[in-house]
Amino acid sequence: MSERDEKRGGAGCAIGLVLVFLLLPVLYVLSIGPISWLMNRQLIVPASVGRFYWPITYLCQNWAPSGKVIGWWQDLI
Repeated sequence: MSERDEKRGGAGCAIGLVLVFLLLPVLYVLSIGPISWLMNRQLIVPASVGRFYWPITYLCQNWAPSGKVIGWWQDLI
């Protein structure tokens, strides 16, 4: 394998990791809207997802701007 192929693979891996670490938190926060939609239609039991979304719930209860944004997102879906 040439030196150029080795360098390209390392850069691709780094870019992939950066994308994963940037996208996962965004997807986690955005997923609260569809989960709320499912919970409103009794398709998911609230207790089963309560612990998973505890950080978002805590943030919304203790920082008003985040509560407004998350509330808007839940209403939009």
